[in-house]
Amino acid sequence: MNPRVLILTTYYRPIVGGVESNAERLAEYLASDGFSVRVLTKRIRRSLPDVEDADSVRIERVGMEAERSALGKWQFLPFALAWLLRHAVEYDVVCAVDYRAMGIAAVCARALTGRPAILQAQTPGGLVIRPMTWAAIAIYRQADAFACISHALEHEAAAAGVPRDRIHFLPNAVDTRRFRPPTSEERREARRQSGVSDSAVVCVYVGRLSREKGLMDLMEAWRLAHVDPAVLLVAGPDMVGHPWDVGAAARAFVEQHGLGGSVRFVGSTTDVPALLHLADIAIQPSHFEALGLSAVEALAAGVPVIASEVGGLLDFVVDGRNGKLCPPQDPGSLAIAIKALVEDEALRRMLAKNARPSVVEEYDERIVFARYGSLIRQLARKN
Repeated sequence: MNPRVLILTTYYRPIVGGVESNAERLAEYLASDGFSVRVLTKRIRRSLPDVEDADSVRIERVGMEAERSALGKWQFLPFALAWLLRHAVEYDVVCAVDYRAMGIAAVCARALTGRPAILQAQTPGGLVIRPMTWAAIAIYRQADAFACISHALEHEAAAAGVPRDRIHFLPNAVDTRRFRPPTSEERREARRQSGVSDSAVVCVYVGRLSREKGLMDLMEAWRLAHVDPAVLLVAGPDMVGHPWDVGAAARAFVEQHGLGGSVRFVGSTTDVPALLHLADIAIQPSHFEALGLSAVEALAAGVPVIASEVGGLLDFVVDGRNGKLCPPQDPGSLAIAIKALVEDEALRRMLAKNARPSVVEEYDERIVFARYGSLIRQLARKN
C-alpha cells in the first residue's frame, strides 16, 4: 500500500504562484497514483473552510488568519509544528514545499515522531551559511531528502554539507500535454481571437508585473529595439500594495513613449497555453530566478525564449539552441536579442524546432512526479 503523504506548504489554493501551483499539481498527481494525500497550509481568510476536500486531496488550513506576506511563513511555523506532532499517526512522510520555515517544522517534528521529511528547495540562498543562518542549516541537514528544482540549488545543498545521496534534482514540472506546439488551425484561431495579424511577430511576457521579473527592463528594451511589425503581449497580475509592483509604471512608460500600438497588457490569464499558441518569442528578463517555470512552459509549447542568464534559467535555456541569453538588468543587450529574433525568421524557426525537445524529458510532470513518488515510497520503507 502506498504511504500517506502530507504536503506542507505555507500557501496553497486560491493563492497562485510557482510554489503553490507546483504543490497543487504534485498533490493531484500523487493522489491519482494511489497515495493518500493531505495538504497542510496557512489559514488566509475566513471565507475559506478549515477543511476542504478537492480532487481526492484533503486541504487543512490552520494558524492565524492573514493574507499572504513574507512574514507569514514564520508566523505559520509553530502552528504547523503543533499539527505535525498532534497528527503524527495520520501520515507517513512529510514533503515541505519551499522549505524555509516549513523545513524547520518538518525536521523538528521528525526528531520526535520519526516521520521522514523531504525538503523541497524552491528559492536560492536558504542553505548559504551566514552568521544568522547556521542554526537553521544545521536543522535542515537532518532532513531525509532534498528535492532541488535547479542544479544551482543542488550545488548549494552540497556546499552546505547535505550528503550527496540525499540530494535529488526534482524541478517544478509542466503538463506537456497542455503545453505543446499548436496546430496550424489552433495558431490561426488564437491570432484571430486576439486580433493579432498573421504577419506580426508576437512576443509574450508571462509573469507578475513586478520589478524583480525585469518588466521595466523589458519596457526600455522594447523602446530601444524599434521592431516592426512586432507586438508585445504582457500577461500577468499587478502586485497591488507590494513594494516591487511596477504594473502602473509599465503602463505609464508605454503611454509616455508612444508604444501603445505595439504593447498590450492583457492582465492575468488562466489559459497560458492559448497565449503561447499565438507567440513567436517568449521573454523572461528576470533579475533572479530559482527556476523560471514560464520559460519551461514556453519551450514545451515550441516557443523560443529570450531570458536572463541567471539561476535555474541556465539549466534549460541554451543560447543559440533554443533561445538567447542576456545579462540581467541590461535593457540594451535585451533589445539586441529581441531585434535579432524578430528580424530573423530562419533563426526563430531553428530555435523553435529545438525548443520542446530541450525540456520534455526533464520537466514533464509525469516523469518528475513519478520520480517524486518513488522517493516517497523509498523513504517510507526505511522508516
